[in-house]
Amino acid sequence: MIQKGARDVHDPLLGLDIERLENEIQSYEEWLDERTDEAYKIAEVARKKGFDHSLEVEIPRASDLASRTEKLLIEHLEGAEVADDIRKLLAEFDRETTSIKMATIVAKRFRDNGYDLQKSIDVGLRVGLAILTEAVLVAPLEGISEVRLLPNLDGTQFLSIHFAGPIRAAGGTAQALAVLIGDMIRRELDVDAYKPSDDEVERVKEEFGLYRGNLQYRPPPEEV
Repeated sequence: MIQKGARDVHDPLLGLDIERLENEIQSYEEWLDERTDEAYKIAEVARKKGFDHSLEVEIPRASDLASRTEKLLIEHLEGAEVADDIRKLLAEFDRETTSIKMATIVAKRFRDNGYDLQKSIDVGLRVGLAILTEAVLVAPLEGISEVRLLPNLDGTQFLSIHFAGPIRAAGGTAQALAVLIGDMIRRELDVDAYKPSDDEVERVKEEFGLYRGNLQYRPPPEEV
């Protein structure tokens, strides 16, 4: 028993051999890894027989968030390695900050390597969204249907992100942050902001007033 103020609190670890338990956990994890390796080898042999639509096992193994992100987006990254950079950032920042920083790093790296603006922004945005969703959802792959650069009225370009149904799996916060990530990327790559016309501004002001009754948050006129 451990004396804590006027109350006696039972220590759940009292009498346990912690070192032995840790060794058993490690042994169990190693056993799982070995059995998984065996299962993958069996699957690879079966796939090579050509009875399935693919000769390879589609689901890659990954040990952490950084590795999952790299393997999830392997087709979009086209061989670019991002796992080590993600690990370094995660050691210093939280996941949200890492997603923004890594998205801008990847987008700029792709641009510097000769990819066009649209491709660079697309890949950076998907990397950021994958980190946000811990690379366990389909949202970074199928939730973003298209990234486009459209013209403003003054001839400059602005970023337009097109979302698809699977983005819902990411949740509202991640969806909103995906837009923020896109904005951070376009700033890094010197893409202009969207410049609405006076008619569009007035239309938004009108619609906010018309639909205030159905909104969860009802902005007052001065905010609109």
